[in-house]
Amino acid sequence: MKRLASLMLTLSLAMAGSAASAIDMGSIVKAQVVLGQIDQVVDKYKEVQDLLNAGTVQLDVAEPIGDASGKYLLPFGDEGMLTAWAEKSLEAKAGAEVGAVAGDKAADLLASKVPFGGFMKGAVKSKTKELGAVTAIGGWDFIRETSVMSFNSLFDYSVYLHSEFQGLPGYENALAAAMAIYPELEKSHQKSVDKAYKDAAKKARKAKLL
Repeated sequence: MKRLASLMLTLSLAMAGSAASAIDMGSIVKAQVVLGQIDQVVDKYKEVQDLLNAGTVQLDVAEPIGDASGKYLLPFGDEGMLTAWAEKSLEAKAGAEVGAVAGDKAADLLASKVPFGGFMKGAVKSKTKELGAVTAIGGWDFIRETSVMSFNSLFDYSVYLHSEFQGLPGYENALAAAMAIYPELEKSHQKSVDKAYKDAAKKARKAKLL
């Protein structure tokens, strides 16, 4: 069963790679949706945001690793400029969408050929979506070569992105690029930022600032 699953994954990646150069505005749309969720978090914690703006309290923001050795690579350089791989965010996301379609087909075939193969469908779809985007960008080697900061925690990754870059030009594209190679970020980003604000609110109440 593992050999067949591997074969289906290889097939789906080949299908994704063949059309990875297409452009799809879905990347920006999804980034806008996530940023809308973040706006809701900021609105929910308006009093905390006021304290943050005043410098009275701060979010607990971890410092990034100063190279590309971490698990999650930042789409910004140390001077706040988009990395070369982040500038390909639209193409990368297009590759992810093509990979997702290919993954659907491969996963369906896997489910029909292998007993209990349906349980593996989600993993096949997710992996082809991620690798389709990575292929469109230029591969992990290129992504690492053009990255200068990273994290080993996706939570810290999200909080740092929000704290340092929310609202700045290029952030929407950067978030789209990050979600392309880390699909789980699309679901976790809002939750991570919400927790950071919740923790800041607790500190503010403890200090009797709220």
